[in-house]
Amino acid sequence: MGLFCIAADAVYGPQVAYDRMPLVGRDLSELESDAIAYAEAMDVHFRYTPEGYAGPDDPGVVMRGQLVGPVLRSRPLFMVPRDGANTEWDSMPSEEYRLNGQSTA
Repeated sequence: MGLFCIAADAVYGPQVAYDRMPLVGRDLSELESDAIAYAEAMDVHFRYTPEGYAGPDDPGVVMRGQLVGPVLRSRPLFMVPRDGANTEWDSMPSEEYRLNGQSTA
């Protein structure tokens, strides 16, 4: 079936940027501010996940939260629709749904 999803860890990375905006291990409110500023500067959109995490409006990128100590940090998932997964949400591993997507790693 092929690869559906690659997840970056908020602590160990790898470090990934979206048009020079770092996505990994960020304080989620800081990332939200940067996403809004980027969208305004570039005249594009950004989006929120159902959990309220802001990130790029790109169908292949979904921002998630990961608890790192007492802080919730950003953790992007990169997904591609394939047979049996019509949307990026269908491509998300079931482990991402536990604790509202907040991994405890």
